[in-house]
Amino acid sequence: MELVAEPVRQESKPTLRSVDEAVGIARNMQERFRARAKQTEEKRKVPDESIAELRESGLFGIVTPKTFGGSELGFGALFDTVVTVAAACPSTAWVLGVVAGHSWLVNLFPEQAQQDVLSNPDALTATLFRLGGTATPVDGGYRLENGQGRFASGIDHAEWLVVGNQLRRADGNEEPYFFILHRSDFEIVDDWDVMGMRGTGSKSVIVKDAFIPAHRAVSLKDMLAGTTPGGKLHGKPLYRLPFSYVAPFSIVGAPIGAALGVVEEFRRMMGTKLADAGPVELADAGDYLSRLAASAAAIDSAMALVRESARRVDTIEDPAQMSAMEGNRIQRNWAYAVQTAREAANSLFEVAGGSQIYDSSRLQAYWRDTNAGAQHFAFSWGNATKRYGLSMIGRDESSFALNSAKKS
Repeated sequence: MELVAEPVRQESKPTLRSVDEAVGIARNMQERFRARAKQTEEKRKVPDESIAELRESGLFGIVTPKTFGGSELGFGALFDTVVTVAAACPSTAWVLGVVAGHSWLVNLFPEQAQQDVLSNPDALTATLFRLGGTATPVDGGYRLENGQGRFASGIDHAEWLVVGNQLRRADGNEEPYFFILHRSDFEIVDDWDVMGMRGTGSKSVIVKDAFIPAHRAVSLKDMLAGTTPGGKLHGKPLYRLPFSYVAPFSIVGAPIGAALGVVEEFRRMMGTKLADAGPVELADAGDYLSRLAASAAAIDSAMALVRESARRVDTIEDPAQMSAMEGNRIQRNWAYAVQTAREAANSLFEVAGGSQIYDSSRLQAYWRDTNAGAQHFAFSWGNATKRYGLSMIGRDESSFALNSAKKS
């Protein structure tokens, strides 16, 4: 029998009842996000008014458990919602995905940590998976010193930050841990000058010296095994799945939605160009039209693959039912879907004409965002296929690494 926490008494945001409702809300916000897309890029962060609208909409709570006033709709709903927002503004969608989806991480920490973070429905949480520095045990918790890391998406709007770090014990042994830091524990470094996803504000963070209470820590070992203390507080098995099979669902929709933006801009361009075209001109445009159709089909297939993976994660009855091979298949599907979307976007950009190199081009902006999002390590095709290939022949990644070391 699962131990389920008592609901937190709070002034909660709207609870969404279905994926259709969530996507409908996102669709109604598209024009506003599209109108702010240039501002989002220039300011290098999502505008405050967009964040406020997302807060009030309830979309940040898509994955948050009902225990804490969330909608608990799962990652399929988050994926479709992020794709919808990304078709208007990929940077806004990326931040939505990270903040909403990575709240799943908070649900793995001990109950008191969840109370600290989730009892305020307006407080947002950013993540930084690789923070340098040293974490050591001290009385009542941990001391984190000289920490620095990059890619903290949406950090300008966050009150909390989940970080990955190495815990160094007294005997010198180290173990990967995740910690929750408050805004008072870190400094933001304004260094986000990049080619794509410019508006995500994924800046660097410095932690000079922070005390972390014991309840705001959880081991990566437990996260990978699905045995974290917080996961047992919620009814859905989703909150007890291994970390590596879940986390990138938060961001996979942004580059795919950006690729949809490329398709839509190219469609509009061709529609205008061929509005009065005769048979000969239409025939001459055959390659352009074929690329448009093929790109749309490729992205549709990519989305279907991610949706099926999300359906499996959202509906699993027992985390033990998911084999390592199935988990590796999900990771393969993320990479395949994003790289397929990238290829579709690149195919259209290749023939879109020289005018698209101007920064005023929305097609170019979507294309940059697609390629920038696809650079994330979670979508590395080489890593994903290696893991899945090893599982297909009954081997694991550790044996691959060991054999490679012996031969080197």
